[in-house]
Amino acid sequence: MRVMLDSHVLPHHSLSALPWDPLRFRRAPITLLSRWKSHSDMPGPSAICNRSTLLCVKALGSNDRDGRNGSNGVDGWDPAFEIEVPADQRPANELAALKEEALYSWAQLSWIDFGVRLGSLWLLFFVFLGAPIASASFEPSREPLRFALAGGAGSLFAVAIIVLRLYLGWSYVGNRLLSAVVPYEETGWYDGQLWVKPPEVLARDRLLGAYQVKPVMNRLKQTLIGAAALLVTATASLFLLVPQDKDTVAVFTSKSSAGALAADSKVALRKKDLLNLPVDVLDDDELAAAAAAAANGRPVYCTDRYYRALAGGQYCKWEDLRK
Repeated sequence: MRVMLDSHVLPHHSLSALPWDPLRFRRAPITLLSRWKSHSDMPGPSAICNRSTLLCVKALGSNDRDGRNGSNGVDGWDPAFEIEVPADQRPANELAALKEEALYSWAQLSWIDFGVRLGSLWLLFFVFLGAPIASASFEPSREPLRFALAGGAGSLFAVAIIVLRLYLGWSYVGNRLLSAVVPYEETGWYDGQLWVKPPEVLARDRLLGAYQVKPVMNRLKQTLIGAAALLVTATASLFLLVPQDKDTVAVFTSKSSAGALAADSKVALRKKDLLNLPVDVLDDDELAAAAAAAANGRPVYCTDRYYRALAGGQYCKWEDLRK
């Protein structure tokens, strides 16, 4: 591709220094106007100017793109450049559609607006998803910190999944913009083709990818890293705050060692200790009877978080769980 500037050829790499505006360059080629002698001579808002080099780039209008600008399309955007690819599969059009999506458009906002929307999304997940699930394991009135950590971590994980989906969507469009060869489907999945971009289209798409998509992807990467760090911190804090119950530890011990331990200390067991033997009672009827009596007619698994979760816990109450 050669772009004429005062009867001189402007090399390809000069285009990378030009400013970029999505609203003016969407689905449009670029036309280098001329070198202006002063800032006052620059064109109006229809052109984008680099004031450091006094170079101007203009987006062609709709008539120019269709080749109906009075010059038989010589100075306009030749529609034959992209006529092979359906309109909705052209990378520039895919980027425009991505920006108009309600969720994907969040990534273009400022850091403050983007953070506010993610915070609102986290609060929504916490109220309707994280809090109900966390309350099944930690009673809010008795264990508020554990409840908040569990519900907050679960809600943050859901938000991180959405941010990851945003990143994948922008990454897909960015790869198609920066690639010189893109796949497309003529009418369906069974007739896929490869399209080699003309130099003019490739220059425009790479400008879009460099100035539009890459900054958004960097922001989403930083957001994902921050969310991962918060998740690790919340999970570690929750693990340290939740005590290791004796019955949970007993699951990882052998039956022989657990049975020997129960036989040695069975005589001196108190009511609290009797409720901590869900593994040992399987092989000792007397111990099972004593544990059932100590449970006051309620299932013994209600006293343990692990076995309560396995059994469903529909017959248990909050007071059954001991700190």
